[in-house]
Amino acid sequence: MKTLKTLTIVVVTGLVGLTAVQACPSGACKGSGEKSCKSYKEKKSQMKGMFKQLDLTAEQKEQMQALRKEMQVQRKANRKANREGKQCNGKRKGQMGQFVSAEGFDKEGFVAYATQKSQVKINMRAEMFEKRMNILTPEQRTKFSELLQEK
Repeated sequence: MKTLKTLTIVVVTGLVGLTAVQACPSGACKGSGEKSCKSYKEKKSQMKGMFKQLDLTAEQKEQMQALRKEMQVQRKANRKANREGKQCNGKRKGQMGQFVSAEGFDKEGFVAYATQKSQVKINMRAEMFEKRMNILTPEQRTKFSELLQEK
């Protein structure tokens, strides 16, 4: 009995430790652990660095900040709409659940859903980038283009 208790404690401790090791260190990003967190942060800091090299005016900086806040509000609204759309009888409805039935898996429906969802994200990113480029002067756009080529 004593051996069983000890073995149970060791197994539970090991599982908890393994789970903690696999989790993202910051807890804020998703993906395959620490590597994806670092690559996301590196890309984000590279873009920030490029925009800093453009010598933005105070007015341009304010416009960029207002644009970031606008997009943040839009993303939150989209997330809320997605969450509300996934409700079914007061419970969350799984994304995969809508494509799996007793007859099998609706591959075409899943592909169409995933394509539409990714298209929305792509359009939002393109819109954001276009608005950023419209804030820049023609000289700054040229310099930004050169910085992207160097990268």
